[in-house]
Amino acid sequence: MDQRLENEIAHGRQIASYAEAAWGWEGAIGKLRWRRRVEMLCSGLRPGSRVLEVGCGTGLLTEEIAKRGVKVYSLDISHELLKKAAGKSGNKEIVFFCSSAYELGFADSVFDNIIGMSVLHHLDMDRALAEFYRVLKKGGKMAFSEPNMLNPHIFCERHFFRERFHNSPDETAFVRFALKRQMRERGFKDIVIDPFDFLYPKIPDSLAGKADSLLRVIEKIPLVSEIAGSLFIRAVK
Repeated sequence: MDQRLENEIAHGRQIASYAEAAWGWEGAIGKLRWRRRVEMLCSGLRPGSRVLEVGCGTGLLTEEIAKRGVKVYSLDISHELLKKAAGKSGNKEIVFFCSSAYELGFADSVFDNIIGMSVLHHLDMDRALAEFYRVLKKGGKMAFSEPNMLNPHIFCERHFFRERFHNSPDETAFVRFALKRQMRERGFKDIVIDPFDFLYPKIPDSLAGKADSLLRVIEKIPLVSEIAGSLFIRAVK
C-alpha cells in the first residue's frame, strides 16, 4: 500500500471519535452547509439507479442517498469510519465496503452515478478519475463537492495550519480551471464546476439564517464568487 493511502487510514483512525465536528457539520451553521450539499449532490439521482458513494465517512450522506430509492454502494478507506457508517444504517439498499478509490473491484460500466462530499481532495486524482471513468456507464454522471483553493481561508489552512484544522498530510483543494482540464483529459464531458458557499463555520449559530441568505447573494457576484469556500463539480462519461 502506498504512503498516501496509509496516511489516510491513519487520519481516519485519528478523527473517528469526533469526525463530524472536525468536518464542520455540527451546529446550526454546519447543518445548513451539510444540508445544502446533500441537496446539490442528490438532485440528479433517479429511483432504481446504482450509485457509488466515494468516501462515505460516518455515513451522513449515505442515508440521504438511499432515501432517493437507489441502490447505494458506499466505500471508505478507513475501517473506523466505515464501522460508524454501517452502525447507523439498517437499510438493505446500502452496501458498505472498505476500499481505496483506485481499485474498486467492480466490472466496467456498472454505475449510473458516482458522488461524494469532500473526498476528492484526499485522492490522487489521475488514478481516481481513471477508475471512476471505468466503472461509470456511458452517460453516467459524477457529482462532488470539494474545497476551493482560491478561497483565502482554505489556502491558508492547507498550506500553513494543516494540523490545527484536522487535515491529513496529503489532502489539498482545487482550482476549478485546472481540475476541469484534468477531468477533460480523462475523457469526461459536460464538465461544470461552480464555486459556492461563503458560510464560514465559525459564524455564531444565532446568525445562521440571516448569514446564509446574505452570503448566497454574495456568491452570485462575478469574480467575488471565485473565492467561495467550495466547488460543486459535475461531469458525464
